[in-house]
Amino acid sequence: MADIAFLLLIFFLVTTTMESMYGVSRKLPPPPDPDQEIPIVKDRNILEILINRNDQLMIEDRPADFSEIKDEVIKHITNFGKNPKYADNPEKAVVNITHDRGTSYKTYITVYNEILHAYNEVRNKEAMQRYGKPFDKLSKEQQDEIKKKFPQIIAEATPKTR
Repeated sequence: MADIAFLLLIFFLVTTTMESMYGVSRKLPPPPDPDQEIPIVKDRNILEILINRNDQLMIEDRPADFSEIKDEVIKHITNFGKNPKYADNPEKAVVNITHDRGTSYKTYITVYNEILHAYNEVRNKEAMQRYGKPFDKLSKEQQDEIKKKFPQIIAEATPKTR
């Protein structure tokens, strides 16, 4: 009996699948060089997106809806210095996400995805204008050229506790 129980135990351990948790797949930048100076970024080049513990959103100190994020980010990174409210150069444009520790994971991911959609849309538009092909169909060199013109700079401020 003990042998059969042991075999059944082994059988169920081997055949049972374990659910694994998946996080956001992002490649983090390398740690900064201690001798490297911290660059000074003009306030105009930073688009502030704040999420509070109630999952309410603010863009540049005004209440906003999640559907506005993509358009605001596109305006910010494609401004080319025209409007003083947005970045003066796409290479210097920073999108800063600040959230509370009570912010839900779902809301944070929704905001992050909207920002990524904005960058993808801008890069696709540039690829179509330059090469007549979507960004993902370009060669590595062509993609790098567009990424250099529209670098994806997303800063995440330390979560706030209240």
